[in-house]
Amino acid sequence: MLKTPEKPPIYTATTVWLGWTLDRTANLPKSHRYTFGERVDRLTLDSLERVIEAIYAGPEGKTLPLRALNMNLEKLRVLWRLIQARGWISQQQLLFVNQAIDEIGRMTGGWLRQVEMRNRP
Repeated sequence: MLKTPEKPPIYTATTVWLGWTLDRTANLPKSHRYTFGERVDRLTLDSLERVIEAIYAGPEGKTLPLRALNMNLEKLRVLWRLIQARGWISQQQLLFVNQAIDEIGRMTGGWLRQVEMRNRP
């Protein structure tokens, strides 16, 4: 039987953040729910997918999904700032989401450095 890899803390952090995100974007104004809400939802879901891909990839296959995850996090930082600037979420909510993104970003960076060190000749 194939053993599934143990889920690293980044998986848990990303799934918690995804749930929070889906709850917030559902409350965006109807006129902007599609443009901002759907974009944020897709990028956050894509981020979880990149984490899953990195978990299941072989040693040489982890770099690409981790780099894509980093890019998604940067895009999401900008989108959440725009959402807060329009008053659709509070300053406190922006602080929470930025902390979540930063935590996931630190875990991603550490994992990426570890993978790149192992893949060096």
